[in-house]
Amino acid sequence: MPGPLDTILIVTDRARTRALTAAIGLFFLVGAVVLAWNIPLPLVAYSPGPVTDATDSITVEGATTYDTDGELVMLTVAGQDINAFEALVAAVDPTVDVLARQVVRRPDESDEDYRRRNLELMDQSVQAAITVALSRVDRPEGQSAVYVTGYAADTPAGEVLEIGDRIVALGGQRIEAAEALATVVQSNSPGDRVPLEVERDGQVLSYEVELVAREDDPDSPMIGIYVRQLPFWIDIDTGIVGGPSAGMMYTLAIIDVLTPGSLTGGHVVAGTGTIDLEGNVGEVGGVRQKVVAAEAAGAEYMLVPAGNLAAAESAPRGDMELVAVETIDDALAFLDGLASD
Repeated sequence: MPGPLDTILIVTDRARTRALTAAIGLFFLVGAVVLAWNIPLPLVAYSPGPVTDATDSITVEGATTYDTDGELVMLTVAGQDINAFEALVAAVDPTVDVLARQVVRRPDESDEDYRRRNLELMDQSVQAAITVALSRVDRPEGQSAVYVTGYAADTPAGEVLEIGDRIVALGGQRIEAAEALATVVQSNSPGDRVPLEVERDGQVLSYEVELVAREDDPDSPMIGIYVRQLPFWIDIDTGIVGGPSAGMMYTLAIIDVLTPGSLTGGHVVAGTGTIDLEGNVGEVGGVRQKVVAAEAAGAEYMLVPAGNLAAAESAPRGDMELVAVETIDDALAFLDGLASD
């Protein structure tokens, strides 16, 4: 029979063994976590992104605008590449979806190429939103002007012009249509310097700009700017958001700002969906995360492309109502019903 000292020694040995086992287990656990953290996977996690009131992004000059009640909430998703550890965490989070990177990115597409592609898609969406919105509001008959909507920073014109400048005259000829601007430019040659007048903040500014050669046709001149013919200036501040999925909400926001009353009737309405020049609303990615973001923003209703309805219904939500739409007119009809309640 062991004595008291033997008992103490046995207990001490067992305690040391347990401590050593725990230390070894902790070592391997920490090693596994570190390893998982540093193993990149070809996966992208989608989570709910920030939201904004789309009407706050709209600037109109040269036309009457109206105050609005309620909100038209524009939704986004946050997408990020993940490692093995983050994939495990995402797997148990019902608000996060994990997609294969190849579903989101093109083969061998760099981060910069991906960013540029999404910004181009957003720009196309903005132009479509403006076109569709203007087709559904009253505007002055015969009023039209050519505005600078973008420019190449490495051209002489890009160094002096600003987005929103109205082209008044080029080469001594008054410009009221985009076709007239193109005609004057093509009547010159690369390297020619031509007088250019623009209106900015109510003042007419005069410059002399050098025409540059087109990359695809060295004999053809260009100013190096993007222009759009509009009855008045409309700008959409998209911030750092890319992609086309805000098209429907921007269209509604422009209509809301340019028409008396409020489209939402004072309600908080969220939504997502692309828009084309015919007013069709197209499907988007990350709709489940947008449902979560919409409800967190206090939306009572969410406008969803009809093709995304099933996915939207699978997202965790409370009392917020999902409304399927196929066209901008479907969305306007629903909002008209809200406003008349």
